[in-house]
Amino acid sequence: MTGAATGGAPRTYSGWRRERFGWFLGLTGWQLMLVCLAVLPLLLAVGRSRWLLALELAPLEALVIALIIVPVRGRPAARWLADMFIYVLGRAMGWTWWRSNAATGAATPGDLAQPDLPGILAALRLHDGPPFGPTLHRVCVIQDPHAGRWSAVARVAHPGLGAVDEATRVRYADQLGALLAAAARGEQIARVSIMVRTVPDDGAQRAAWLADHISPAAPAVVRQVSDQLERAVVAAAVRHEVYVTVGVAEVRVRRLATQSGGGIAGRARVLYRHLQEMETHLRGLGATRVEWLHTEDVAAAIRTGYNPGETATLERARQERARGRSTVTGVPVGAAGPANAPIPPARSYLHDAYTTVSYALLLPELPTGVGAMAQILAPSAAGERRTLALHYEPLDPARAGRQVERDIWSAEMSADVRQRRGFRVSRAQRRRQVETSAHEHQIVAGHTMVRVAGAAAVTVPSTWPVEDHAAQLEATARACHFRLLRLDLAQDTGFVTACLPLGIGLPDRSAV
Repeated sequence: MTGAATGGAPRTYSGWRRERFGWFLGLTGWQLMLVCLAVLPLLLAVGRSRWLLALELAPLEALVIALIIVPVRGRPAARWLADMFIYVLGRAMGWTWWRSNAATGAATPGDLAQPDLPGILAALRLHDGPPFGPTLHRVCVIQDPHAGRWSAVARVAHPGLGAVDEATRVRYADQLGALLAAAARGEQIARVSIMVRTVPDDGAQRAAWLADHISPAAPAVVRQVSDQLERAVVAAAVRHEVYVTVGVAEVRVRRLATQSGGGIAGRARVLYRHLQEMETHLRGLGATRVEWLHTEDVAAAIRTGYNPGETATLERARQERARGRSTVTGVPVGAAGPANAPIPPARSYLHDAYTTVSYALLLPELPTGVGAMAQILAPSAAGERRTLALHYEPLDPARAGRQVERDIWSAEMSADVRQRRGFRVSRAQRRRQVETSAHEHQIVAGHTMVRVAGAAAVTVPSTWPVEDHAAQLEATARACHFRLLRLDLAQDTGFVTACLPLGIGLPDRSAV
């Protein structure tokens, strides 16, 4: 990503691109192989002069090739057929229906101490790490065996970008770049995820403050008017929850973890070494408070992701504890998931009494400025929740250099094949050549690359017209010059990517 400013105009950012391009006429390697296999029977029939058979095979071959190469909403048609088959099979077999052990009432204390989460979260494990920092509190270490990653989550307080000037926004953007560059140079951090949830304000914090400061001698009419104003304000108010997840790769920290004592504690100590550095960068980004969460707080963040209605209860408990009263503020790990998640429709995800529609955030072709996505987080109605998540994977300089070399080779070969065969070099191809050349200059200058993926979601009570709210979110994204790709047939995974601060959301490059 590159930044540019002209005169007194605000700085804009561009330079992102697709992660993979087809190196032969726009086709990827597996697409080219499948096309060759598909046309082989036709070529054999023509080679043996069996023209009638060739005519019979031609329509079938054309259909197969179209299924392989024609993209439909971001996926080849053949991929849609495969995904639809898996989706229908999962519904028929009941694989996608979920009910937690805690909801059955038969969960034992041992069950509540173990994660009980649906879908791709089933393999996650939440561990209490060793004492961390000057307060010696225990940070939750999230183990993702499938991804080979160990992560920690921070709850961040930030004033936002709405009231800051352009110079401050540029400084924040530079600090984010410094954070990602530091992660890349360390070569151990595999994922940095930033998630913002705009949730309806439950009013618990305000109510606790009023209870502490209201005068007992206030006239009754004043109290009545004040209560009416409070109800009106709270009904329309929203607040922002900001989470930052930092994860290290198992393959990169295994040796250091062994030297630090091995096991979970050894890996946690290696992870802790990066948390202090990340916290420094986050404060440079304008964060006024960075709190690394322990296990019960992470469970609470997951629980409120599935059920926003639990936020008020948890906030009241925090206010009680802040005033020295005995209360329980956390959520058992085994009760973090949804109580009930019915078989999801193809285009939305049902969890408890709420419905969520999730999207992949497609980066714009035009340059954009700092804070351009802020409107996406503004709810269209009271009671609606919107979330936005950005997942970054810093690449170390050596790997970034190899990637740029492959991109340059692929772009040059594709252009050469088009020119030799008499095809017109398209606008996208010319733009790709310019981008790869710019990336090469950046690598030579000592910069590196970052993989990035974004996800957005809107959540409303299940009795509300969710399609209307989804349309409002799409319209808002278009106004910000971003595009949203609805994650049909994968809404449960999209929900995890967009709404839960667990660092899940950017697939391995080999799986792209």
